Order: sequence, then structure tokens, then C-alpha cells
Amino acid sequence: MASFDHSSSLVAAPHPFPIDLSQTALLVVDMQNDFCHPEGFCGHNLGADLSAVSAIVPRIQAVIEWCRSRSFWVVYTRESHQADLGDLPPSKQLRYSNAGYPVGTPGNMGRFLVRGEPGTALLDAFTPLATELQLDKPAQSIFIGTDLEIKLRDRSITHLLLTGVTTQCCVLATYRHATDLGFYCLLLEDCCAAFSDSDHQAAIEVVQSENGAIGWVANSETLFTTPWGRYM
Repeated sequence: MASFDHSSSLVAAPHPFPIDLSQTALLVVDMQNDFCHPEGFCGHNLGADLSAVSAIVPRIQAVIEWCRSRSFWVVYTRESHQADLGDLPPSKQLRYSNAGYPVGTPGNMGRFLVRGEPGTALLDAFTPLATELQLDKPAQSIFIGTDLEIKLRDRSITHLLLTGVTTQCCVLATYRHATDLGFYCLLLEDCCAAFSDSDHQAAIEVVQSENGAIGWVANSETLFTTPWGRYM
């Protein structure tokens, strides 16, 4: 087993990311059927272009395997609500209705974003281990209405790798929230996607704007090719 400093810098934009391999977790945000499957609500009911979403699936799978081989904790999230929509704020229902996809609307895979429906399940491409966390969240940020922060603190996690959909919505909301909570966050841009490239690129620009005041962006290949990242 190779020996190296567990506290290292990873090539990122706009500055190197000071990753700590002993205190890092991977977040897989909302890779669920309603958003990602052709028969899910966004694909079937809204006719969303899922090509970019489909393209990130094997990349996220590769990152998951890389993280598992290094004993990183992996967390999968699902945006979902109680069957009676009792945890759905009126403002969110209005916003989603204005956008053309009211929460609870019947779709090809059940009611949209309702917990327990096939549409809120993870894609078949992702099979969490028993030691990994599947987390239902009622908001765009994964820290709203969940105990994830406590779980991360209990594991002494200080660094987060972010992947998933959509870049400008739940991924960015989670990223901004996590940084305000004091976590070091790295957005893996080739492992995130949106239904339009312009939305994806705009979110990437936000994260690396202001010369790093907001955060860091990198490519997953950097993880695999960095010399200290090959061994552990």
C-alpha cells in the first residue's frame, strides 16, 4: 500500500482544492427516475432532453467505485414529499406549478416527487451498499428537513464531492448551503447535468466566479489521474 500525505491539493478552478482524503464524502444528488429516466416525469411528461443526464451516469458510477475503494462515505439523495404533501410548502408548490410540473401530478411512473412512487426511486444504474445512505429530502438543498449535517459531523466529514442533477437547481442549492455550513465543496462538473447546456454552464460559472469566493470546480478525471489519488 502506497504511503502519501492524506491532506493534498487537487487541480481545480479557480484554485487548487485542498482535499483531505480521510474526511471526504461523495454526494450523489437526485439521480432518480422522475428526473433521469426516459419514462420518468421530466422525460415522459415534459419531454425534457435527457441526453446530458444519461451521459453522466457512467461517470458517476466510476466516481462511486473510486470512492468505495477508498472507503469514502457515499450519500444518495432523492427529492420527494409525503403522500399527503404535508411537507410541501405552498411557495414550492406554486413555483413548481408555474414551471409546469406541480408536485403530486400523475405521471408514467407514479405521482411526481411523491415518496414511495417508482419515479422517486434511484435509477437502476445505482445500487447503494448497506453502509451507504439513501436520503429523502423535501427541498432542493439536501440539508433542509434532513439530519445529514449531523451525520456528516458524526463521521468527521469536512470535504464533499458533489455530483448529480440538476446542476443549477438541487446541486447548486446543496453546494451553496454546504459551503455556508463550513464544508469544503468540490463540484465535479462532468458528473453533473441539466436539461439544457446553458443552465449547466451558468451554474458552473457561478461556483467558480469571484475568483474562488464561492467555491471549486474540477473534472472527475482529475481524481483518477492525480498521483496521490491512485493509491490509498
